Amino acid sequence: MRAVQVTDNIWWVGAIDWSLRDFHGFETPQGTTYNAYLVIGESGIALVDTTKAPFVSEMLARVETVVPLDKVTHIIVNHVEPDHNGGLPEVMAAMPQAKVLASAAGVKGVADYHNGLVVEAVKAGEPLDLGGRTLEFLPLPMVHWPDSMFTYCPEAATLMPNDAFGQHVSSDERFADEYGVDEVLREAGVYYANILLPLGTAVGKAITKVVETGWKLDIVAPSHGLIWRGGDFGRVLDAYQRWGAGEKRDKALVVFTTMWGSTEAIARRVADAIGAEGVEVAVYDLAVTPIAHVTHEMLDSKAVVFGSPTLHHGMLYRMAGYLQYLWGLKPTDRIAAIFGSYGWSKGAEKQMRAQLEEIGFELPLEDFLVKYRPTDEDLAAAEAWGRQIAEAVKAR
Repeated sequence: MRAVQVTDNIWWVGAIDWSLRDFHGFETPQGTTYNAYLVIGESGIALVDTTKAPFVSEMLARVETVVPLDKVTHIIVNHVEPDHNGGLPEVMAAMPQAKVLASAAGVKGVADYHNGLVVEAVKAGEPLDLGGRTLEFLPLPMVHWPDSMFTYCPEAATLMPNDAFGQHVSSDERFADEYGVDEVLREAGVYYANILLPLGTAVGKAITKVVETGWKLDIVAPSHGLIWRGGDFGRVLDAYQRWGAGEKRDKALVVFTTMWGSTEAIARRVADAIGAEGVEVAVYDLAVTPIAHVTHEMLDSKAVVFGSPTLHHGMLYRMAGYLQYLWGLKPTDRIAAIFGSYGWSKGAEKQMRAQLEEIGFELPLEDFLVKYRPTDEDLAAAEAWGRQIAEAVKAR
């Protein structure tokens, strides 16, 4: 297994999960990495983050290409979620002389997750001297768990922020500029939308704290995906600031599921009307579109138009599942509107409205419903309804 030098005396020694296709219930078609980093000083060597349990042997093999395992003096736990901490006991067994450090909340999290396993707490402002290399720690609760922590090496101007600024990408390249910065930035947006969106306030405060430290950031090495270096990090930092501030454009999504094509016919007419009024629009069928992609597109959208037929007096299961998924992400400060078709009974629209209101969407328009197949008059009415949505978007 090959380690990769990140900068002087810092090495990537993580693992590549080429096969991962689902993470927290959303699609990860490009897999991911579980990044871990060796920071080598004259008197100490720290392993920053570990890995998911099935990948421990891969990570340890990479470490051994740089230093013997018994030379590692510290293990830093930036976050206790199992994709980073699941293999901690096995790593500790391979490095029995290493002291394990975590935030105060991380100490509790490690003990809870690993049946009372004891590690030591670090505090912000108390650096760890490795001899020519220093690590500074910045606990940042809820970015994105209570235990989350950033680790910084000032001599190398390198920040290791665990899940912040990461992406789910498996690649033999290690740096964003090698893989393609535009593509990595897009994947960072997918990651943010599907994991960090409900924590926007905490993420925004964390970014402010990092900026206030005055740390020089030549390299930002997250726990998933590609590493940012040079001016490229400024692009993802700007994006995080926009996402955290909730900046949106005159843009609407039409998200639907259909049984016999009636709801899809309405979706197309509504979208055409929205676009004709000068509002950017995109249409997504939940039967064929990854929900991670839809949610990413929602980041900068002012409105989302949801459509479902009625089945057994309620939503089609794809819509029900997606609204439950959004319930956890809380994409508030957006307009929503509801449309659909029905046969011998209604019901989907009531369920959808209740769920969307609970999530925090605003619903200024009446629902648009069609019985059985839409007629030409129904489709003309759908266009008029779509124009109302476009006006609401532009007025917002």
